[in-house]
Amino acid sequence: MDAIAPVISSFSLIFGGCCANVYCLEAIVKQEPDSGLLITLFQFVFTCLSTLHYQFDPNGRYFMRSSAVPFRKWCISAALFFTVNMMNNWAFAFNISVPVHIILRSFGSVTTMAAGWFRGKRYTSLQVFSVAVLTLGVMVSAWADAQSKGKKLESSSSDASDSSLQAGLLILLVAQLLSAYMGAYVEDIYRDHGKDWQANLFYSHLLSIPFFAGFAPVLTQQFKRLQASHSFEVPPKIAATLPAIVNNVLASTSQHVIYLTANAVTQLLCITGVNMLSANTSAVTVTIVLNIRKLVSFLLSIWIFGNQMSGLMKVGAAMVFGAGALYGWETSYRIPQQKKVQAVGEKKGQSAIEPDMSSPAGSVRQRAGKDKKRSVSPNPEALSEKVVNVVEKVKPYKPAQQGKEWDYKLAIALLTVLAFITRFWGIRHPDQVVFDEVHFGKFASYYLQRTYFFDVHPPFGKLLFAFAGWLVGYKGDFLFENIGDSYITNKVPYVAYRAMPASLGALTVPIVFMIMWESGYSLPACVTAAGLMLLDNAHIGQTRLILLDASLIFFMALSVLSYIRFYKQRHAPFGRKWWKWLLFTGISLSCVISIKYVGVFTFFSIGVPVMIDLWDLMDVNRRQGALTLAEFGKHFAARAVGLVIVPFFLYLFWFQVHFSILTRSGPGDDFMTPEFQETLSDNVMSLQSVGINYYDSITIRHKETKVYLHSHPDRYPLRYDDGRVSSQGQQVTGYPHNDTNNHWQVLPSKPLPSEEEAAAARYNDTLFELKVDKGKGDFKTMSTHFKLIHVPTKVAMWTHTKPLPEWAYKQAEINGNKNVQQSSNVWYVDDIPSLPVEDERNKKEPKQIKHLSFLRKWVELQRAMFHHNNALTSSHPYASQPISWPFLLRGVSFWTHNDTREQIYFLGNPVGWWLASSLLAVFAGILGADQLALRRGMDALDERTRSRLYNSTGFFFLTWAAHYIPFYIMGRQLFLHHYLPAHLASCLVTGALVEFIFCIEPQDPDSPPAVKGHRRTRSRPVRERVATSSQMGSWIATGVILAVVLWSFLFFAPLTYGKPGLTVPQVQARKWLGYDLHFAK
Repeated sequence: MDAIAPVISSFSLIFGGCCANVYCLEAIVKQEPDSGLLITLFQFVFTCLSTLHYQFDPNGRYFMRSSAVPFRKWCISAALFFTVNMMNNWAFAFNISVPVHIILRSFGSVTTMAAGWFRGKRYTSLQVFSVAVLTLGVMVSAWADAQSKGKKLESSSSDASDSSLQAGLLILLVAQLLSAYMGAYVEDIYRDHGKDWQANLFYSHLLSIPFFAGFAPVLTQQFKRLQASHSFEVPPKIAATLPAIVNNVLASTSQHVIYLTANAVTQLLCITGVNMLSANTSAVTVTIVLNIRKLVSFLLSIWIFGNQMSGLMKVGAAMVFGAGALYGWETSYRIPQQKKVQAVGEKKGQSAIEPDMSSPAGSVRQRAGKDKKRSVSPNPEALSEKVVNVVEKVKPYKPAQQGKEWDYKLAIALLTVLAFITRFWGIRHPDQVVFDEVHFGKFASYYLQRTYFFDVHPPFGKLLFAFAGWLVGYKGDFLFENIGDSYITNKVPYVAYRAMPASLGALTVPIVFMIMWESGYSLPACVTAAGLMLLDNAHIGQTRLILLDASLIFFMALSVLSYIRFYKQRHAPFGRKWWKWLLFTGISLSCVISIKYVGVFTFFSIGVPVMIDLWDLMDVNRRQGALTLAEFGKHFAARAVGLVIVPFFLYLFWFQVHFSILTRSGPGDDFMTPEFQETLSDNVMSLQSVGINYYDSITIRHKETKVYLHSHPDRYPLRYDDGRVSSQGQQVTGYPHNDTNNHWQVLPSKPLPSEEEAAAARYNDTLFELKVDKGKGDFKTMSTHFKLIHVPTKVAMWTHTKPLPEWAYKQAEINGNKNVQQSSNVWYVDDIPSLPVEDERNKKEPKQIKHLSFLRKWVELQRAMFHHNNALTSSHPYASQPISWPFLLRGVSFWTHNDTREQIYFLGNPVGWWLASSLLAVFAGILGADQLALRRGMDALDERTRSRLYNSTGFFFLTWAAHYIPFYIMGRQLFLHHYLPAHLASCLVTGALVEFIFCIEPQDPDSPPAVKGHRRTRSRPVRERVATSSQMGSWIATGVILAVVLWSFLFFAPLTYGKPGLTVPQVQARKWLGYDLHFAK
């Protein structure tokens, strides 16, 4: 009975609290759909206050009861808990009703099963079947919810609400995946450290509260909107039983504030029951109980608030909850019964061979092992050993603890704090638009306005900026038009925008440290590599502004770290950690290429060692034993899924988010085809296009240059400047302004009898075919793109931006292009000047927004992005060539202020860059010298040192080369910031060489001398070698390097932070290599 009591109590709390909670939640959401953030905060604060007495200890440290769980694990659990709650509540802002919200959250059984499978659990056929039915029920319910709102998912129409629904469904799916991982993580905590559910309840909420600090403006707005509702009305019968002061308080309080408080109270009851249940049962049982509870909440939402529930939604709900019940029966009843029957059978089998107590001792012998003798007399030591073994088995599982390594942990903590200080110091200055903030700040505003735009970079990095703006409640009113525009005047939360890249830039420093740490390098090597990143002016300057490079470099470094962690699991393939780090590597790689396409260099950096690793696995003579082809196929397939398929689908996901948000017509329309533009609301082309008939007078415009096809009475000169002879025909040019000489008449392709004489013999010479692009659809203004193909010569009419001489009034040249397929040959009809006002075609009818499949939109956008990215070949005053980057020959001027003589000049730390570039050459020289020595029969390195030099440091060198050398074959504009990922890799090489050169390992006098012509095979693990080697030289080298780099950083800091202003002599003193600084005169 004592064992059942907690379960019964948890059931009562879950069903009572959660079902009451849904009433309060629905009442709040009906009034303020976007109030999920405020609801979550109230729940968290109330839960912390209500559970404080569990953890309060007047004699404890910080007056808190000590916990067996490491604080780091509570922080991770709280971060997961906060993220899941935020995403679940955020989904209410995406046109999802409470019923479908509840149904979709029941999808947790699927994610829980997936998480359990990755953790090594196996499931019966009935369990898999029930989860499959549940998944299908979720899909049916989602489709039914869309149908109930008047959306035909199978039709060709699409609007903003469809996109909003899709975004909400995606948010709930991600939340369920994180929730499954959180459940597994908490289950591990209970297994390793005991089932202290009160501590989990307290810390998961307490440590989540600081995350709300950045949402203060949004929370204030939401609370004010709820407070503006009418006062709470107490029923007369209930009011008569309450004290007068309570009635006065209730009457003076907003109704929805009361609901908000009640929601927090009922949520506390619900989560208390959930935590009690999770501490006494498995994660699967918790999921099933919550599914059944959701059925009750679902029916309450339908019954009390009148949410419409179609027949199809009833079918989906029945499938979801029926499958959940079937899963619960299989898991909670049938499988335990089978285990009991099996256990009874095994017990009976064992009792059949036990000796009878009345029989002579030793009449039934048990066979001993080969090398053991049966004991004649009792052995107290053996008995005590058995007791100890039994005790150890019943103890909760605890993972093996590694060495404390407090020096590494202290170093990484200090470097992280310093990284945040250097990135956030003076981040408010300047309070004006700086350099490329005009682009990426503008794109964030377009996202917040849901206005379609075009950019050559993938969307993920820009979505991060838009998310930062959304978090602080910004609406995107400012469009970052010009460098120097004031943020203060336009009320732009620019600090929130800049804080996002600054945070990622600061976190890159400890990631670099961890890369070196995980690779097994000594502490001086780790500090050197991370210190070069910490004190680099270029990385600091780039990460303090609204630019993409901070997120690019962060995920590039995270990819390298994840791959190293994955590689260290190679001796335990297909384990949970092996899969975890493989997927983390793929996700990080996908994030890199989803920010900028130079992320393909990071794919190459990881891909080369992966292919080498697969090649080694093919070796039948490998030390760990040969793999069968089936086993090798599993390795290959796992890497293909983790490093190719998963990253590709995540890459597609960000484009789906991009299309779902940008549903309104905007400045990016002109880059897309008419079919694409018709999927956007308020599109001018769709609203103003009319059909074109024969004999209409039209104006024709070039798609790229926007000039009108123009003709005036002037004729071409007899001879051109280059000596060519012309036909002296009437000039046809491109004119940028609307004019009567832009009018052209559409005639049939065959000459009419009345016009044969007028056409004369040159009729065919001036005959053009209108070849409609894509070859389908009606011929309309604005929306129909076409090529003008000259019939006799089969060349396309074409124009460009270079103007003609004075004899053509500097207008654009119209010529023929033999390459008919080029996009520069496309024209469209801008207007029909001859169209009468009373014509039927002028009657505009509301046009339905059309639907285009995701893949068609994605392929079209990809082609446009690649085309325009390759077209960025124009010159720029601060562009530079790759050969100059490692030597830091020039920088880029970001911003100037004439009155105060302040400027931001993008420049790396010269000392740090020159040192890293020099050591790259040293590394290449070391490899060359080692290979030459081996050819001559000399072996200066032991096998482990050589392997480390070639594999680990060589991997860093490969990463540098992969992120640097490809720029030599690019024809587009290039700037110094393109070298930053390669510079990070050069810092890793520098740290590795500091250890290689200065860390002296003492010779073991007992070791045999190396035989000439043979390699030494005796070597020790890295940790052991570092522990016994002298690190004095490494520490001295690290101290000298960082001291000089620190001086250089401080010397150039005024150019990095934009203040203080420098005098002429001070500016001149910083022109080390003739840098083109401002205010030098």
